[in-house]
Amino acid sequence: MRPLRSLLASLTAVCALAAGVTVAGTAGPAQAAPSDCTGGARGFRDHPDDASGDTHKPRRIEMGGGIVITLEKGVYVGQQIAFGKISGPTFPGDKVWLDWKADGWDQGGPPGTAIRPWLQCGPFTVQRIGQSLTTPFKRTSTDPAYQFRVCGSLNSNHEVRCSEWW
Repeated sequence: MRPLRSLLASLTAVCALAAGVTVAGTAGPAQAAPSDCTGGARGFRDHPDDASGDTHKPRRIEMGGGIVITLEKGVYVGQQIAFGKISGPTFPGDKVWLDWKADGWDQGGPPGTAIRPWLQCGPFTVQRIGQSLTTPFKRTSTDPAYQFRVCGSLNSNHEVRCSEWW
């Protein structure tokens, strides 16, 4: 009987440890949808899909086949902004999105809607061959806790790639 109890105690300890590791692990963003950042939600602003930032692109991902995903920056009403863009010979089903984190000072919405660890703005899906597509934009900050990155995937392989945070 003692070996059975010992085995059960060990299994219980392993399960508790595994559950603790899962709870303490890094959480991903909540279920994301374009509506989380379109139409003025959370301070994002919509703009045309053919919009371009200035000539300096803070982040750039070569997806292959000439398709590029960039984190763009520009100026809107005197404030620096950032947004994501997919361009090149795109195909229907290719995706782009913008991740935004503002940990510690900008909760991004009404009380109780904290952005932790980040908010995914999108994904936005290419609808026709060669379509250039952008995410809504948001103002930037020099605060290191307020950052952006651009991510995307191609319909041909569904591999998700993200830039470094900026």
